[in-house]
Amino acid sequence: MRRVAFTCLSLFLPLTFLAIPGAAAPIHLKDFRALVRIHSPRFSPDGERIAYLSVRPDFVHDRYGATLRVVDVTTGKSRVLARGMRDLSKPGWSPDGRTIAFLAKVGKQKAQIFTAPTAGGTPEQISDAPNGVEQFSWSPNGATIAYVTPDDSPITVKDRRTHHDLFTIHDDDYLIDRPPVPSHIWLLSLKSGRARQLTRGLASVLETAPPFGGGISTPEWSADGRSIVYARQANADDSDSDRTTIVVVNVATGAERAITSQETYEYAPRFAPDGGAIAYLYPHGPGAESDMDLFVTPARGGAARDISADLDRDLNAEFAWMPGGRGVVVMANDRVGSKLYFQPLRGKGRALDLGDLNPLHLAVSSRGALAFVADNATQAPELYLLPALNGRPRRLTDCNRALAAYSYPRSVAVEWSAPDGQPNDGILTYPNGYTPGKRYPLVVFSHGGPGAASSEDFDNGEIGPLRDLFAADGYVVFEPNYRGSDNLGNAHMHAIFGDPGVGPDSDVISGIETIEKKGLVDASRIAAVGHSYGGYMTAWLISHHHFWRCAVVADGAVDWTEEYELSGAGNLAWTRDSLGGSPWDPQTAELYRTGSPLTYAGQITTPTLILSGTDDVTVPIVESFGLYHALASRNVPVKFIGIPGAHHSPQDPVHRELYYRAINRWVVKYLGS
Repeated sequence: MRRVAFTCLSLFLPLTFLAIPGAAAPIHLKDFRALVRIHSPRFSPDGERIAYLSVRPDFVHDRYGATLRVVDVTTGKSRVLARGMRDLSKPGWSPDGRTIAFLAKVGKQKAQIFTAPTAGGTPEQISDAPNGVEQFSWSPNGATIAYVTPDDSPITVKDRRTHHDLFTIHDDDYLIDRPPVPSHIWLLSLKSGRARQLTRGLASVLETAPPFGGGISTPEWSADGRSIVYARQANADDSDSDRTTIVVVNVATGAERAITSQETYEYAPRFAPDGGAIAYLYPHGPGAESDMDLFVTPARGGAARDISADLDRDLNAEFAWMPGGRGVVVMANDRVGSKLYFQPLRGKGRALDLGDLNPLHLAVSSRGALAFVADNATQAPELYLLPALNGRPRRLTDCNRALAAYSYPRSVAVEWSAPDGQPNDGILTYPNGYTPGKRYPLVVFSHGGPGAASSEDFDNGEIGPLRDLFAADGYVVFEPNYRGSDNLGNAHMHAIFGDPGVGPDSDVISGIETIEKKGLVDASRIAAVGHSYGGYMTAWLISHHHFWRCAVVADGAVDWTEEYELSGAGNLAWTRDSLGGSPWDPQTAELYRTGSPLTYAGQITTPTLILSGTDDVTVPIVESFGLYHALASRNVPVKFIGIPGAHHSPQDPVHRELYYRAINRWVVKYLGS
């Protein structure tokens, strides 16, 4: 199809300019190269402008390139502040609104802080952290920037050259090749250009993915500039990101004070606008395998309250206080989409009316307006403005107008109950050109997490472009949100505790039976596909049922003992706290065996494609080796693809496209078209 060159445009251009001639056709994999992703919306201090990043794939250099833009919320006019800088990310306004800081890399150096005048001008590097900058935030008076950087390694270049580089391993992933070092907060004076270290010791600013929810967040300043709050990890080991505590550090002295008595699972602290309270995320319970709720505690110390207990949704780490501290805007998966909620300090939260949009990123202005990035199954992401909580969204960008030229399949929500009564839902997508009464091949795609959900996003979830590609191939696509998913409330999410396979299996199988009763499925042509925990589900399903025509296991966890012993990114804690103990606890040791698909791999007869990143520490590639040999040694049709340098999914555009192409071709090979 003819390529269309474009940039993000103001919506105040004539509609005739935006029109794209030609008959609508199904979208194909290479057409997704035109997709522009939008990240990091940030309001100016006066609320009149929004900075954001538009990110495009660069297939020539095999990387993603970000452009920093500013859009006027009244006129919709936008302009570019910075582009062409490698790994440009994390924009942040100065308090006077005259400057935007961001992270980027130049040459071979690690990420540093750059600033650009909002009136226009050449970006200037202002930090010189030898180990790079991970997070940063402006002080309220604009005189200082707090940033996070790793400590120096205790092993020097000379030590490595002379092989005096042995080190001690604790709760670290199997690819570790040097001692882990903590990250700490430094304060950079914009007047003198000098930086001083604020936090010290073996504890670290959280810089590793948490096991269940929450996330990495910037250090947050109090309104008076005297304190900074952050999530502190007990050590630098990447499998200990459950051992987190919210602490307040005195900017003048460096003295730290924990705000609660908890020592685990506290994340994403935010000072209220007046600095008098702190909001943060903590599990609803029972246990960590549950929704993340929003807790608020006085900044000076005192009892914390779960203000979102009645909302019954798993809250995202991207939340924001409303002006005056009257409440917080939060984001969460809800059924087959996502929503923004206003959560008052007392009382139940309420969903905001966004129409059919699914929010992805969020910001709140000093005037109470909301900026958010959103999409849905047939609309690519754009930046929207919600002038007030009771208002209606207004689109500010048109970055993805070229993608409106295609036809997209119809997706609907489906609901059913498992044999034990567990309620479930999912997404059912009809093939392009669907004819009622005709039976079609079925692809069952299981999402990862499991504390996540399949959502009617454009290309945002693990399924990526596959929903559209499979529908264009003439397939029905079914995405079940089995128990453990975070879209139906705490009971649904917690129902997977101690039951990693049997319960979710019954959810998926009963969901397939529900779809089959609609009379649109060719039961002789069904494929199972999944990534991460979805890969676990796929391996489990094909080892316990034998009606599948083919399967795809991508970065799939198939052996809980290896997951516990070898993984990083919090998965040691996830495995322990989801199964109820370690592989060496008498009460849970048997579940590590009976709950692992690899235990039953000798029963698999389904032709299976296995994909895994060679640098994956979330689900180590060694688990894929085990599954591969279990099939290959018995002459079951199997193909094992390694993705060089990939972590838990491809991080570059070329590998990402090849990854989805390999999955699509494997399924088409066995299901036909």
